[in-house]
Amino acid sequence: MQFKGTPQQGLVGATVAFFIGFAAVSLFGPTAKKLQDVMGLTPTMVGFLVAVPSLSGSLLRIPFAAWVDTTGGRKPILILLAASIVGMAGLTALMLLLYPHGMTAGLYPLLLVLGILSGCGIATFSPGIGQVSYWFPQARQGAALGTYAGVANLAPGIFSLLLPVALATLGLAYSYLVWLLLLIAGTVLYVFAGRNAWYFQARAQGADPAQARALAQAQGQELFPARSTRASLVISARVGKTWLLVAIYFATFGGFIALTSWLPTYWTAFFGVSAVAAGA
Repeated sequence: MQFKGTPQQGLVGATVAFFIGFAAVSLFGPTAKKLQDVMGLTPTMVGFLVAVPSLSGSLLRIPFAAWVDTTGGRKPILILLAASIVGMAGLTALMLLLYPHGMTAGLYPLLLVLGILSGCGIATFSPGIGQVSYWFPQARQGAALGTYAGVANLAPGIFSLLLPVALATLGLAYSYLVWLLLLIAGTVLYVFAGRNAWYFQARAQGADPAQARALAQAQGQELFPARSTRASLVISARVGKTWLLVAIYFATFGGFIALTSWLPTYWTAFFGVSAVAAGA
């Protein structure tokens, strides 16, 4: 039975996928004012537009994280990145063909759908967590997951800073085109670097669960899926610290995403600063 990849390669691949997918948090924040001006959107419509990528990315984290326990992280991550590429390609085409004079309020539902698709990349966080965790022994998971989340969480800040600069130099349509190309490049890199842990590779090659577990343990894998997704959830729910960590995550990370999405719009709309200054 042949195994591909190493824990370090698995970490790099998952980090690249999350970094490039997570940039969709800042998709509409720096550009919302421009779209509002040409489409005549109300503040409520702008609020929904800014929020939809983060909303779809957050909701999809739940089923795609559960899926990792049966197939590994590679397939869920690739599907999420592919959906994000479709959304970004649609937005780019829309901006190249119609922005600014052809952009009307009638296109608003299409913008929401494309924003939802683009936000799928944000959901790579949860299958990436599973993919990295299965690669590393428990004694090293803190460092591995800290590296994964720490590096990838830089993406919204970097893109919030760079996107307004691109808008000022390239214009809206070509800024989205550059973003699309970066997303495609990151996805291609993940195709070559992103590998499932040994257990899932063995299962994909026809080994039954017991055989796959034995083979993976011989390679050094310590963490394995529970009997089912339901069993995993029950085990987690019985640990009191799980609920505390969920509450902390909900408040801190949810707030981080909300502020990253909304603050550029807030500063440009209410304080009249430039998009570049708001991004900074």
